[in-house]
Amino acid sequence: MEKVLERSEVKKEDTWDVESIYRSIKDWQEDYEDCRSKITNLEEQKDTFLKDSKHFKDFILLSDNVERQLEKIYVYANLRNNEDTTNTTYQELLGKGLNLYQEYDEKTNFVVPLILKEDKKKIESFIDSEEELAPFRHTIEDILRYQGHNLSEVEEKVIAAYNTVLSSARKTADMLMDADMRFGNIKDEDGRKAELTQSNYDIYLRSNDRRVRKDAFEKMNQVFGSFKNTLTSTLESTIKCNSTTARLKNFHSSLELSLFENNIPVSLYHNLISVVHNNLEPLYKYFNIKKNKLGLKEFHLYDGYVSTVTDISKKYSFEEGKQLVINALSVLGEDYIETLKKAFTERWIDIYPNRGKTSGAYSSGTYDTKPFVLLNYTEDYNDVSTLAHELGHSMHSYLSNTHNDHTNASYPIFLAEIASTVNELLLSYYMEHHASTKEEKLAILNERLDTFKGTIYRQTMFAEFELYMHDAVDKGEVLTAEKLCDKYYELNKLYFGDGVVVDNDIRYEWLRIPHFYRPFYVYQYATGLSIASYIAKNILEGKEGFRDKYLEFLSSGGKDDPLEILKIIDVDLTDTKVFEESLTMFKETVNTFEHLQS
Repeated sequence: MEKVLERSEVKKEDTWDVESIYRSIKDWQEDYEDCRSKITNLEEQKDTFLKDSKHFKDFILLSDNVERQLEKIYVYANLRNNEDTTNTTYQELLGKGLNLYQEYDEKTNFVVPLILKEDKKKIESFIDSEEELAPFRHTIEDILRYQGHNLSEVEEKVIAAYNTVLSSARKTADMLMDADMRFGNIKDEDGRKAELTQSNYDIYLRSNDRRVRKDAFEKMNQVFGSFKNTLTSTLESTIKCNSTTARLKNFHSSLELSLFENNIPVSLYHNLISVVHNNLEPLYKYFNIKKNKLGLKEFHLYDGYVSTVTDISKKYSFEEGKQLVINALSVLGEDYIETLKKAFTERWIDIYPNRGKTSGAYSSGTYDTKPFVLLNYTEDYNDVSTLAHELGHSMHSYLSNTHNDHTNASYPIFLAEIASTVNELLLSYYMEHHASTKEEKLAILNERLDTFKGTIYRQTMFAEFELYMHDAVDKGEVLTAEKLCDKYYELNKLYFGDGVVVDNDIRYEWLRIPHFYRPFYVYQYATGLSIASYIAKNILEGKEGFRDKYLEFLSSGGKDDPLEILKIIDVDLTDTKVFEESLTMFKETVNTFEHLQS
């Protein structure tokens, strides 16, 4: 086993260039104090910032400046903390950064309610008369959309205060699931006693030993089932909070409230579910292929995660992984690749694990920094795919920051997973095309199919379950553990089909899904991969002019509503075409997978 390096032992060239944000903690501290002073200045303008266009302009410009500073202060502290979570100095920096964000929110929470109280034409006249406010037009108009859904300043404060209290339900659930619940032991593939945890559950579900995955599946879900009443209560509190807010703010439903932020019509949500319902047969076929390949008389839910492909265990050095990503993404053009190479020459990436480094991977940066990438690269194919994925985020951020002012550079969550998933798909198709053996090609196809299964089908099933829960509460119905377990079981029967044995213990799986505490979030995974599939298909087929449209999309940031920005790449999500085409890609991959295995 290789030695786990201390942070001080990691080569500089293998780390991210955090010093480009602040050369020292002293510089960070000076910016921190300056930012605090500006926040106080903003608070002092509460009674004057709407006096006239000049006061409004000065306030908006200062607020924008403060947000840029805040982003740098927080990101520096977070990156430092994540590279070594045992370092108490970095822990303190992160805590101060988070507190400063909270201070900013508390001292400026008057802004939106007061703008919404004003006559819309007055605010628009401010924008028209002050040239420097032109870049803020979309942001301000987005605030004005909430007129008719706003309450008085005092009422808004009360709602905000109680929302903070009610959000404790999520914290309670997190604490119960992450800290207090114990799942006992199972026997691993070698017959040794092993503790089952949420962290290693997925590993055991992928075990080639059917006994291991069955034991893990049953024990995990049964333990959650024993807490079904408590966890139903915490989730119901979150849903009731959302439903009450929707009612008080004159929305027709919890769904409408949640989608309003990005100006997404509720019909899109329903269309996604409908299209997936109409395209379940390819998923059933995929399960049947797995059943036959595994030689099983019955295919159970716990058999769905094990690979039918021989593990080729191929390793890719970081240099090899980097070159594969560059080669796969070369279809995006020379300009894209030249910019992408900056990630490697300008130290955007923190590459390898070290003691105390946070796990996983992400892309993070600000308008005034590099779009940094955290990896824990261990030379598996998944690490190469993760590199492509995170660089998709970083390139999206880099191009958005380069082509927009600060207020319009940040793109919404609804668009955030598109570029990263496009990169994953382009890499997947490149690896399929260049596979040297049938086994390698099957492994790539298997990985792609599981991505579609987990991201479009599974997340849409979650979205449908979530809609059921919120609709019930909106109608004044009481959520009971039994009712929710029954509904979740029915959905699994629908999505897995008659060819799969839907085990009774699946009734409790919903209890362990943390995303349900973020109302109507999960559907965006499915829409993101659907759009990414459409983009990858058009790029790989060389559709005339499409690559340039895609690069324009990446450069558009958040200067307009998400559905308007998507029109740049000819995507109209008010119809179902993109959803249908993504599932056609899944169907074609299933057919190729079946043919290769025959």
